[in-house]
Amino acid sequence: MKILPWLLLLGVLGLTGCATPFRAPSDVAHIKLGRGDSPVVRVEKIWLERKGGALVVRGYIIKRLEAEDTTQTHLDVTLYDSAGAVLRRTVEHFEPRQIPRRYRRPDYASYSVPLDPLPSGTVRIEVRAHEGNHS
Repeated sequence: MKILPWLLLLGVLGLTGCATPFRAPSDVAHIKLGRGDSPVVRVEKIWLERKGGALVVRGYIIKRLEAEDTTQTHLDVTLYDSAGAVLRRTVEHFEPRQIPRRYRRPDYASYSVPLDPLPSGTVRIEVRAHEGNHS
């Protein structure tokens, strides 16, 4: 077995791992992103991006193996200030609502939530999965 090709491959993979498409725009890079899973789905990825000039939070939801129905699951997107006070809370949905089984790939859905106008003082955004209605 030749070690040099493996070392080169490992080096290339390490360098490409540093270049991520999930880097936030510089004006909102200070905002921390949090997630909360539910018994039905996991909030897998969260990132901020500008889409056509508008700020959006985007990501992926992964269906748990034992889960069947995801149509009753939604996302609570909450914006907080530095004191932990809620600046805005919205209920959002991922697409597709019923996450299909996929062969040899994770069962996933995506979401995109517009944030503009972003309340001043926002330091943390949390995306939490939740089943059913809020009481």
